[in-house]
Amino acid sequence: MVENRSICVYCGSQPGYDPTFETAARDLGKSIAESDIRLIYGGGTYGIMGAVAEAVLEGNGKVTGIIPEFLQSREAGNGKRLSFDELIVTRDMHERKHAMFEKSGAFVALPGGIGTLEEIIEIMTWSQLGRHRRPMVLANIGGFWDPLLELLNHMGTSGFIHSAHLAKPLVVTDARKIVPMITAQWDAGDTGAGDREVIDRL
Repeated sequence: MVENRSICVYCGSQPGYDPTFETAARDLGKSIAESDIRLIYGGGTYGIMGAVAEAVLEGNGKVTGIIPEFLQSREAGNGKRLSFDELIVTRDMHERKHAMFEKSGAFVALPGGIGTLEEIIEIMTWSQLGRHRRPMVLANIGGFWDPLLELLNHMGTSGFIHSAHLAKPLVVTDARKIVPMITAQWDAGDTGAGDREVIDRL
């Protein structure tokens, strides 16, 4: 059983055009709180970010926000505040990503933009290179991640993804099933989540 019961959620600081994205974020946040799991996320108060954190807090759950200094006014400003119990302000994006990695026992990508894509791809890369075996989940709400899955398949069939099974995320279309899927892997002990080192060489 994993000791670090926390889930890192990567997601957009915008709400997107499809209301099911925010609904999924709230469903995930509610499930995280109900399961007594800590949310690790980017610290923003708007968009999908704000929705997942609000849902955890509404369920009396635990939230750690990690945000770089330069994004505080953009993603967590203008008077909107969330009273989560831990806020970590980093010097830059690089430090933020490492802090999120260190604190997390699993990783979930909800719909989002370039930043969300970059973050989950980096986690997949680290898994492929054998740096961790923690659960990775693509929340494929409304087929949002279909183009990425097609690209990954194309890369694999073209011979450019070695150890493909290590980089393969779980794909879930219903956000309510994400936490049960992750906790099942934790309970099975098949995560390697005890490896907490920061990956400085990548």
